[in-house]
Amino acid sequence: MSAARSSILRIVDVPPGAADRLACRLPFRASGPFLLASSVIAAAYGSSFILPEYMEILGLEREVAGFIISSGMVATIVCCCLAGRLAQRIGIMPTMAAASVVMALAMAAFAAAVLDARLAYADGMLVGVGWSVLFILSPLQIIRHLRPTARIQHLTILSGAQMAGLGLAAPLGHFLTEYTGSMAIMYALFAIACVIATICIGVAQHAMLNVPSVPMPHIEVTLAKTIALLRHATVRPILMIAVAACIFSGLSTYQSAYAASRHLNPDLFFLVFTVTSVALRFSVAHMLDRVPIDQLALTLFFATGASLALFIVNPGDDLLYILAAAIFAAGYGLSYSTLNGIGVNLAGEHGLSVPVTSQIFTLAYFLGLFGFPVLGGQIVAEFGPNAMLLTLLGATVLNGVLATALRPKATGSL
Repeated sequence: MSAARSSILRIVDVPPGAADRLACRLPFRASGPFLLASSVIAAAYGSSFILPEYMEILGLEREVAGFIISSGMVATIVCCCLAGRLAQRIGIMPTMAAASVVMALAMAAFAAAVLDARLAYADGMLVGVGWSVLFILSPLQIIRHLRPTARIQHLTILSGAQMAGLGLAAPLGHFLTEYTGSMAIMYALFAIACVIATICIGVAQHAMLNVPSVPMPHIEVTLAKTIALLRHATVRPILMIAVAACIFSGLSTYQSAYAASRHLNPDLFFLVFTVTSVALRFSVAHMLDRVPIDQLALTLFFATGASLALFIVNPGDDLLYILAAAIFAAGYGLSYSTLNGIGVNLAGEHGLSVPVTSQIFTLAYFLGLFGFPVLGGQIVAEFGPNAMLLTLLGATVLNGVLATALRPKATGSL
């Protein structure tokens, strides 16, 4: 094990004597239902991607879907700040189960919108509440049971399950709509799936009772804890994930504009990105703990930058388009879990709250994800897709510089 890796992954964020009791992996009876529930809820959230089509069926304008989704974004940001407070009082898994029920209600309300279209306006808020609470708390349930050296592997598998749900949501929704003849029935089936996901969370919670864990008595996010995080090295991975989220949201949101400028099919990008990122997350997760973590982060950012360069120079070649999408999936697709692992382990090194770090990390991700499209849209409108890609490439270079700044800390004084 390299000095960098051994330093950055020392088990110091658990009570004395508890480290040896923590697991290197979760048993399948616990992880299986947990990952299934995560994938189902992600798919339910991903069903919002086909909401514009549903609005047209209901006799509304497609733009209504944008208003509904935007309201969900507001709820997402708010719940990122409040999820820990609720989990502090009733527990992480019960809070996740409640969020799953909220998601089931959202899907049921979408289904009922065929009777009264006004119901759809409230659904965006419910989707934002359900998805954000599950997304921000699910890593904590993983972190509290595992040794720091095993976290990146299992966080990568978790993100793979979520990405599979998100990526398959639209094609699965279209298949169910075609099979049943009704998009309302499709949403009703998603509601039933969310109820099943709630049961899976309960099963996973019961199975995890027998898995050693460390207590997380201070989950609630406060201003003082946030300021403390931003004063230490933990600010670097938090900033890096915000920048990475900007890169992803910019490339995905304006992929249609880019593809149109090259006479390409944007669906090809999303298909290749989803398949590649899911396959990589499940296939290489077990190897990530063998790589020095600072070198891994740099490699991922280098791959992201290389893919953006390929997008820029591509004159309209399908094969080059596929290659760029695949490399981007490899670079960005593994960044979230890697940076999350760096963040929580750095928090442990400095005696800071690990669960609060994970939540602030996710909040930074959502801020980048939802915030950049406004700026990206202005860049595309004024200067075209290439200018936006150059901006994203510059952001990738910034992340590379930040990742390089981790190295002196990792080898010495971290």
